[in-house]
Amino acid sequence: GNIKNEDHRIILTDPDMILLRPITGDFSHDREVVIGPRKRINRKFKVEHGQPFAQTYRIGAQWQKEVNVSDIAGHDSHAKDVTYEQGLESYDTGPPYIATARDMYAISKKWVEFVPKVHKVYPRLMAEMFAFCIAAAHLKLPHQMIDSMMISDIDNPREGWSLVDKIPIDGMCEFAKHPQHDVFAIPTLIHYCQRYAIGDWFFSKGKMKKDFFTCESPLLMLPSADIINETDYMQIPGKAREKISKKERKREGFIVCTILAALNDAARFFKDQQCVGGNLQESINFSDL
Repeated sequence: GNIKNEDHRIILTDPDMILLRPITGDFSHDREVVIGPRKRINRKFKVEHGQPFAQTYRIGAQWQKEVNVSDIAGHDSHAKDVTYEQGLESYDTGPPYIATARDMYAISKKWVEFVPKVHKVYPRLMAEMFAFCIAAAHLKLPHQMIDSMMISDIDNPREGWSLVDKIPIDGMCEFAKHPQHDVFAIPTLIHYCQRYAIGDWFFSKGKMKKDFFTCESPLLMLPSADIINETDYMQIPGKAREKISKKERKREGFIVCTILAALNDAARFFKDQQCVGGNLQESINFSDL
């Protein structure tokens, strides 16, 4: 295929991600960039030809262990020569992936070739991610890994939670509803693939109303500005109430407040574009779904 502009940056995300601020190809500002010690070795700062970037994941070097790389990419593939340490340093990756159009096109061609092969021997959730790692390694495209592009699992030390931890707890929920990066540095996006709760407020993508984005559906009720500061427990429906620490309150609460508000913002936009007199009443309690 023809690429109109090889210098364009291509960004791949999962569908269950919410952007909190723009993704750029510049990772030189330490105020907003968190990188683990291993990833600081020969650190790169900008997305360029031959230098893709990605979020650090906890898949480690599983792609080297769970499949026979030679069977996937060929016996002469560079991917099979990647060492364990190189795998951890440059290929422990997941979305968001960022690369120039030229590099992403090259990766994509090998990615779609390798995915069916990986899935055949490893028919599990991470198969497509393993195939991406193998494709990048096959093409000798080590990634600069960034911890702070994503938050998802509140216990994962390789995500951008240190930025959330620095946000003052007073009024934190109100800030999270419409986060301002110029006020406090925030991660690039939320990957909402877990269950989250602060007090009796809860979110899980599997519980989301299927008819939420309609003219008739009400909006979601939102927590108070001080819910994070005033609440020291989490209540996931069907489970026992659990006391949580200040750090856990801030992390759980930040995601709950951000996601619920973002869903309402998206619904308001939909109603504004598609409805006449759409329902704007905030009356849905997510915990009751």
